[in-house]
Amino acid sequence: MLRPGDAAPSFVARPVFGLPIPVPPPASARPMVLCFVRNLASPFTRAAMADIQNRYADFDRDGFPLLVITRTDITMARDFVPRHHVLAPVVVDQDGALHRAYQLGTKNALVGTFKTLLSRAGLSSAREAIRYGHGRPHRQLSQLGASFVLGSDGRIRLARYDSSVTDRPDLDGLLACARAC
Repeated sequence: MLRPGDAAPSFVARPVFGLPIPVPPPASARPMVLCFVRNLASPFTRAAMADIQNRYADFDRDGFPLLVITRTDITMARDFVPRHHVLAPVVVDQDGALHRAYQLGTKNALVGTFKTLLSRAGLSSAREAIRYGHGRPHRQLSQLGASFVLGSDGRIRLARYDSSVTDRPDLDGLLACARAC
């Protein structure tokens, strides 16, 4: 797993709508936030996307680029983004290269998910996620998410790997870290 202080894997993000974005940010730019989410067909991901959408203006106002990276099929992403009025750039990682570069995987996903769902908070999270629809099966069923803050020096400032498919990005923590950079 990547840790704070490690060099961030670099790539050019190509959002489903919008212009290419260099990752990590150029030396003169503000810190950047990456949110790796599961497939957009998942109700847990839809709940996470609603959270991101609700807080996107805070990141935008402070000048911190926030990118959402998913393994969703490009056709589904092109349909999902406008239908759900997603303002954050959504990048599709169909072949999983970005997930591998940032060392995301499925290790212990089912164990972590069962532990989470058996807790009171997990049941609440599941109930809330169901409000966003039942979703549909997909190949990356147990793919976990993660969140990163990348400094303009190309180093990771914060790395948080999910332990359950029910986890969501800690947007308050990501914004606080980006502000502190």
